[in-house]
Amino acid sequence: MSRSILTEYQVNIDHPIPEPLTIAHVSDLHERISDDILRRLRRVKPDFIVVTGDTFERYDNRPQYEFEHRPIKRLIINIIHYSNYLLTKLQSEKKKAKPENSYNFLSKAVKIAPVYLSLGNHEQMLREEDYRFLMENGITLLDNASTKITCKGCDILLGGVSTWDYETFIEDFKQQKGFKLLLCHNPQFYVDYLRDSDIDLTLSGHTHGGQIRVGKKGRGFFVPGQGIFGKYAHGSFFGNKLIVSAGCANTVVCPRFGNPRELVAIRLKGNEYGNI
Repeated sequence: MSRSILTEYQVNIDHPIPEPLTIAHVSDLHERISDDILRRLRRVKPDFIVVTGDTFERYDNRPQYEFEHRPIKRLIINIIHYSNYLLTKLQSEKKKAKPENSYNFLSKAVKIAPVYLSLGNHEQMLREEDYRFLMENGITLLDNASTKITCKGCDILLGGVSTWDYETFIEDFKQQKGFKLLLCHNPQFYVDYLRDSDIDLTLSGHTHGGQIRVGKKGRGFFVPGQGIFGKYAHGSFFGNKLIVSAGCANTVVCPRFGNPRELVAIRLKGNEYGNI
């Protein structure tokens, strides 16, 4: 497993916030052991924790033929899929993806601060035991849903958009008033549909930091949904309105190089401090 880092951002919001808030941003656990991320989380001492998808592996584990009609790209998809399958079988038991790894992480995280969880592309088929676990542990699931929270006197509309059937939810969310914080697994969704909206802050993952970072600026070599050297692999964009995490887990086929696993901490300040 590659090393992990803590990346911190200061974000100034044009809304009244009585005192600064700290938000911890976790993404892409993929059912892997992440005890080092938990240790960093405890040191951050967040006011609340957001988890932006691909926490569980709950999807139809077949190559997506129906979404790709070009023969060469279809061949590449199959090579990646079956190579990943083989390497997964060869992994040690400790490194394999297991739901109990994510259960363990979340059950400990919620003892640090309230946890709000949205879904990613690997979570299209959550099981009954997943819903039961989240409810019994007091973890708020935001599946094309929002909730109003008050933290240190600051009112926040916190939403979680899923990667399917999102149209009705996102249109309603954009029309709400006040400080809006959106959990959106795939950053390309923000770039394509939300960049001109008045959503104050959007947090994303999905990209795994581009897997391999090259060059002085550390551009990700291959970014899911964005292609070679995709721009939105990790970091802050659009004046701190979109923050993309490099994620908390490794992939099997393509190990990380120059791309440590990442916990993100956001120090949020409002205009009552004269920051705007």
